[in-house]
Amino acid sequence: MEKEKDKKSPPERSEKKPEKLKKPDKREVIGGYTRAEYDAALRELDPEEKDFFDRADYTETQSTVGAIIKALVYIIAIITISVALAVFAISCANDIFAFVKEEKTVEVVIPDYATTEELSEILAEAGAINYPWLFRFYCSLKDVDTNPAYNFVGGTYTVATNMNYDTLMLSFVEKMTLTTVRITFPEGSTVDEIMKIFEANGCSSREKFIECMETYDFGAEYEFLKDIDTTDRYYLLEGYLYPDTYDFYTGRSPEYYLCRLLDQFSKVFRQSGFFKAAEESEYTLDEILTIASIIEKEAYQLNDFDIVSSVIHNRLGDPETFPNLECDSTIVYALSCEAGERVTEITGEDLNLDNPYNSYRNEGLTPGPICNPSYNSIACAFDPADTEVEYFYFVSDKYGMMYYATTLKEHEDNIAAIKKAEADAEQEQ
Repeated sequence: MEKEKDKKSPPERSEKKPEKLKKPDKREVIGGYTRAEYDAALRELDPEEKDFFDRADYTETQSTVGAIIKALVYIIAIITISVALAVFAISCANDIFAFVKEEKTVEVVIPDYATTEELSEILAEAGAINYPWLFRFYCSLKDVDTNPAYNFVGGTYTVATNMNYDTLMLSFVEKMTLTTVRITFPEGSTVDEIMKIFEANGCSSREKFIECMETYDFGAEYEFLKDIDTTDRYYLLEGYLYPDTYDFYTGRSPEYYLCRLLDQFSKVFRQSGFFKAAEESEYTLDEILTIASIIEKEAYQLNDFDIVSSVIHNRLGDPETFPNLECDSTIVYALSCEAGERVTEITGEDLNLDNPYNSYRNEGLTPGPICNPSYNSIACAFDPADTEVEYFYFVSDKYGMMYYATTLKEHEDNIAAIKKAEADAEQEQ
């Protein structure tokens, strides 16, 4: 029994159960922090913002409303500015082009040689335009003050308020009646002859054409004229005024007429491939035209063009034996340019003429073409005849019949035969 007493009895259990630890509400815990701790941390990172009405504390709903109001104000401002600009642009366009303008007539007094500034103020005061500054700007874009076509003639004018700017300006310039004239320039015409043809048809004067050729920068507009050496040359444009039939307006400036011929030259050379052929040739374009111009003046029949070309090429290809071309046409050209009129005959003394175009005294080609050659002579200048024997001489009789020779002896025999035949013909008459 004592043994049983010695046994320790288990401690008595308290009837009151220990309280269980309350687990934190997961919905209130963010990353291990309570909601209050998390919000406090956010406030430290992001300072308080003021809302649209300058309140320090505002709700999320209030913030959204403020943003919407800001956006609306911004959109309204943009729309207002855009509408205002559109209305202004339409008003300016209407003033320039007179789309919708009140139709009435006003009287204006324009002084002689009025400037666009003076004209703009006069028209604005009369109610013909609304924006004088816009009128001046429009005129500056068209270079009205420097364009001779807008030389305003002084006087009293009646204009309509629904006229556009261009119509208004043309109301104060001299009225011109446009007439046309058809002119044909024969193949082989020289610059002097072309100027006389123009003058005879009422297209400016020879003096104005010469002044134009001396002052107008044709090289800036036409690449093929850019690098031509004008030393000892009578006319830069000789050889480039393409002979053809043209329709012109009368009363225009000399450059208008000359450029028409140059445009045709450029068109023909581009379409025919002559520009490319010149690039592949051993001669420059200007030298080819010089050869062609001599062919034009020396050969009378088309079937002689390529043979005459071969004679010129043969001489140029052997400068040691034949340093001079010895073509009478080059002396005729020089004498004609000096005299101002066409020379048809030359004398023995003329063969010694001290002139760069004298191909009896000067080696190689002349300083430039001696006429404006035809398409056929240009084509033959590029492509001379391939004859069975090389000819170095040619001569023609008064009927245009050509005689060719390889040696000087053969050439002299040909000349003697021509003279005898002509003498016999005269005796028979």
